[in-house]
Amino acid sequence: MKKNRSKAISIHGIRHHILTAAAAAAGALLLAGTAWGDASAMDIICAPSDVIFAGDGSMLVTDTYHKVVWSVKDGKSTLYAGRLSTQDLYGEPLGGYHDSARSESYFKEPWAIVPFLDGYAVSDPGNQVVRFIDTTLTRTAVGSGTTGAANGIGTAAAFSNPTGLAVDEGGSLYIADTANNRICKVDLTGKVTTYAADLSEPTGLCYQNGSLYIAESGNHRIIQIKDGQKTVIAGDGMEGSTGGPAAQSRFSNPQGVEVAEDGTIYVSDTGNSAIRRISGGQVTTLLVNNEKNMDMIPVSPMGMAIQGNTLYICDNFSKKIITAAR
Repeated sequence: MKKNRSKAISIHGIRHHILTAAAAAAGALLLAGTAWGDASAMDIICAPSDVIFAGDGSMLVTDTYHKVVWSVKDGKSTLYAGRLSTQDLYGEPLGGYHDSARSESYFKEPWAIVPFLDGYAVSDPGNQVVRFIDTTLTRTAVGSGTTGAANGIGTAAAFSNPTGLAVDEGGSLYIADTANNRICKVDLTGKVTTYAADLSEPTGLCYQNGSLYIAESGNHRIIQIKDGQKTVIAGDGMEGSTGGPAAQSRFSNPQGVEVAEDGTIYVSDTGNSAIRRISGGQVTTLLVNNEKNMDMIPVSPMGMAIQGNTLYICDNFSKKIITAAR
């Protein structure tokens, strides 16, 4: 099968970079024509987990290495929310949990980001909460900050490893409460209820065309929920890397799902180091790791975003954002 051409881009999505095998192992980006001293921390090293396009044309990127959210616009990457923290014995920023002004706040593990109310919701599974970022502040939207499984208003709710996020046309927020094997729904008053249960480690979420799509990592499947009805879109429940008819296809620990307006579904098939495409009842491979290619991408694809005919893919392990023609 002929694969679509893809390219790795510098983490701010503007300048191309050259990545050697040694640099990949170290997680370093060698930016063409850019000295390390002139680059932001994001340009040098970043572990992107999710990416969205904001209304002003910028990209917002969650970074699980620095534990912050970056804004990228006009070729410049700047801190949007969170503060660079002290480092552990291995040199990795520790992060933390602090609600404050955007530039003074701390995250432990910013995982997914979506527009919510008049700002953005960011899942922070390291702190067992979902945070809310507006024009000036970062604060806790929902979650007690301790591991649990409880519904309620705001911080009365409790989660266990909240990861993927999605928002419907009415503004309600959906949370993949991964370790509790459920999806939670947050209404505009901040009330948390269980939207779907009896799943197996749901992670990536996407809401499109009246349906919620779920990357069900534990069962290696893609699920659709519409009008309260749960349907398996692809995956037979067994781990593997099989394409073809969606019902007989197999994935390995998928952690991201993105759906285009035309209904085409893109899956971060994380365990297979691949991006899969579901269309017309068939599963095909859009992009897969090739050990013969020096870039060796993707390695650990996670969150994705669509802009025009381009798919943007967060490759958390190789610390790059990859673009691929859809």
